[in-house]
Amino acid sequence: MKARPHYYFFITVIVVILLLLFAHEFLPNVLRKRIFQIPEIDTIGHLTSFFILTWVCHSIIKLSLSLSVPFLIFYGALTEIGQSFLGYRTGQFGDFIADVVGISLFVLAKWLYRKFFHRTRVNTL
Repeated sequence: MKARPHYYFFITVIVVILLLLFAHEFLPNVLRKRIFQIPEIDTIGHLTSFFILTWVCHSIIKLSLSLSVPFLIFYGALTEIGQSFLGYRTGQFGDFIADVVGISLFVLAKWLYRKFFHRTRVNTL
């Protein structure tokens, strides 16, 4: 029964992504161009995707944070290095920082959840 909240959250994320993709297709061209000309949209995408990727690695795949955090930081660095060798993409240090911030925000959220909301059972006799 423990996996159900993760399952519902995962389904919610998929539905929201699909709705955003469909909304992108049905937006008027003027509004679509205005939204995607914002330079921070790429940084927000990196931050959000690495937050979700850390959540998936820790909660769904069940990797410990001490294993998944360095692995994902290495993965973020590797993707930016790989993009610098492509002709149509550029590897940017700011994107790597956004990746690390997304990972760190998940770790912070997990720590805050455990500190303030996770109740431990106290056995009373």
